[in-house]
Amino acid sequence: MRSWTLAVGSWLGTSFYNLDLSNVNFTGAKLPNTDLRAKKLYRTCFQGVVGLERARVDNRYLDLAYPKVQKLLTHQSSPDPNFRAFNLRGAYLQGKDMRGFDFTEANLTGADCKDAKLQNANFTHAQIIDVDFTNANLTGICIADWSVNDQTKFTNVQCDYVYRKLDENDNPTDRFPCDRNFEPREFESLYQEIGNVAELIFKEGVNWRAFAFTLQKLQLEDEGLGLQLKGIEKRGELWVVKVTHNEHIPTAQVEQQLKANYGDLQRQLANKEQQINQLLGIVSNQAESLKELSKKPFGNYFTITGSTITNLAGGQIEYTEAADQIRSLVAGSSNQQPMTSVAQTFLEQLQNQNIATSPDTQVDLIKQIILSEAQKDKIFGQFLLQQGQQILDTMPNSAIASAIQAAIAQLRIEVVE
Repeated sequence: MRSWTLAVGSWLGTSFYNLDLSNVNFTGAKLPNTDLRAKKLYRTCFQGVVGLERARVDNRYLDLAYPKVQKLLTHQSSPDPNFRAFNLRGAYLQGKDMRGFDFTEANLTGADCKDAKLQNANFTHAQIIDVDFTNANLTGICIADWSVNDQTKFTNVQCDYVYRKLDENDNPTDRFPCDRNFEPREFESLYQEIGNVAELIFKEGVNWRAFAFTLQKLQLEDEGLGLQLKGIEKRGELWVVKVTHNEHIPTAQVEQQLKANYGDLQRQLANKEQQINQLLGIVSNQAESLKELSKKPFGNYFTITGSTITNLAGGQIEYTEAADQIRSLVAGSSNQQPMTSVAQTFLEQLQNQNIATSPDTQVDLIKQIILSEAQKDKIFGQFLLQQGQQILDTMPNSAIASAIQAAIAQLRIEVVE
């Protein structure tokens, strides 16, 4: 009975018991006394149906026995927006007005939400596997720990921003983007999964330099893998790094190679960072990059010659020394208490070396170093763009925080351009 289109009519007493009613269109039908205890109701359309409340139903496939579910399926909306932990598997929700609905821990696997109005809906811990959101409005939704896959469709959705966490009162927080709206199709490009993605999950943070070396090493050794960094996200206390690969390579194989090489390089890097740099050709590349910067303006108050940053008064600091400290601050920003002390020590160093003695010069110097590092290290730049708000939330208020915020804003402008 798949893909039936049933004319509007009366189905009094008809039994569909244990049948597959997937994709059947009951629009406007009269269904009192009908036995709808079907084996499957995948995207079965009940829009405008009369008498569903008097039909014989069950909750085997989805929670059809609940009046508010029946109301939502037969009308444009439901007066009760609370669908926490409900089973709406495969529900036909095209064009529904579900603004502000609570779908926390709900199962929406396979639901058809094309053209739906979902502004400010809460999808915390919801199952969004195989859901079709084509042309839906998702502005302001909360996506904290939701589950999507490569079959979840975000084609041409309208979305200005989302919330990625809940506060202690279960109110959405952590707006993303924090200080602007998504560009058209930007949400789709960020959240649309693709099938050939390897995910590496880290429980205790990521050694970004070791991971960058790992990716570069495998890219050089085996071009057939087709490895590309797709994104970095934080799920609760876990860091998840996503890497795309050629579709003919098993994902499990790619994940195994990445993990093995990452572990080896992380151990070697801790003891022999200089040797690892030479092995991967990074030292020569960095030397060339620094040479290109020779005798060039560096921000509004500084110049850089070779690897030395100088101000107009003659104060100096080595670029590598400053860059390493700034990257350590960014990478360790999840631990706020020690970061306060480390940040203060770094700012005092800038003052003592007479290189940046005022807040304005400190912001300018740190911003330029961050932008320079992001240009050389795309993973570092993407990390700043994706986790900028979390970094700033835990960073003490200082010239460092202001510089990070300014650098992230500049990086976003460059991405748009």
